[in-house]
Amino acid sequence: MAANKAKRPLPSAQPMRHNPNPQQILRPQYGLRISPAGSQPQRSRLHARETAQLMPVKAHVYRTIAELNGGFEKVIQDLQTLRQISFFRNDRVTAMHDLICRVRAQANRDFTMTLHGRELANAGHFDGLCIEWEKQIEDRSDT
Repeated sequence: MAANKAKRPLPSAQPMRHNPNPQQILRPQYGLRISPAGSQPQRSRLHARETAQLMPVKAHVYRTIAELNGGFEKVIQDLQTLRQISFFRNDRVTAMHDLICRVRAQANRDFTMTLHGRELANAGHFDGLCIEWEKQIEDRSDT
C-alpha cells in the first residue's frame, strides 16, 4: 500500500493584518473627504453605493474550501480502509463514515450558499458598472 503524502496546509484563511500606513490614517485614499475640524468625515455617495454592493471573495477562500474537502476525502478513504479490518465493528465504522459525509455535505452546503449570495451581489455590482459605461459610450456617440 502506498503511503499518502500529507498535503501542506494553506496559509490561514484570515488575511494577515498589515500595519497601517500613517498617511492613510490621516488621509484615507478611498472616498473620504476632508471635513472641517470637529466634524465626522463623510463618504462620497458613489463610494458608499459601491461598498454596499461589492462583496469580493478572495481566491484563498475557494482554495481553503478545496483543502477542507481534500481532508474530508482522506478521512472518508481511511474509514473505508478501516471498515475492511475484521476486529473493528463494521457498523460503528459505517456510522462514523456516514457522520463525516454528513458534516462534509452540510459544510459544503453552508459555504456554497454564502458564496453564492456574495457572488450574486458581485455580479449585480459589476453589471451596474457595465451598464453605466455602456450609457456613457452611448451618450458620447449621440453627441
